[in-house]
Amino acid sequence: MRDDGIVQVNFNDKLEIDINEARDILNAQKELSKGKKVLVLNVAGKQTTATSAARDFAASDEATKYTLAEAYVVNNLAQKLVGNFYVNFHKPKAPTKIFTNETDAVNWLKSLSF
Repeated sequence: MRDDGIVQVNFNDKLEIDINEARDILNAQKELSKGKKVLVLNVAGKQTTATSAARDFAASDEATKYTLAEAYVVNNLAQKLVGNFYVNFHKPKAPTKIFTNETDAVNWLKSLSF
């Protein structure tokens, strides 16, 4: 949990997130937010990917029940393409946007009013 109340998730390099890890992230977010909805900043490592099952779960009502909005920071074209596919195809239940730098992602999250 950041000082500004945003939950930040940093992913390691060369990591493939599966559904079990996606569930672990949800449980950690629930604990950090004390069960309240929060803004979430996900920062991908180099070559971080997620399985289709993990993306399906991440977009679900269950996975977004503690999320006001979610920003993903990616660092290469492949991640950006997968991220945009996730937003447009999986249609997350919380507002979600893909960014190439953390400052823009944080500014977007903070600009939202709930």
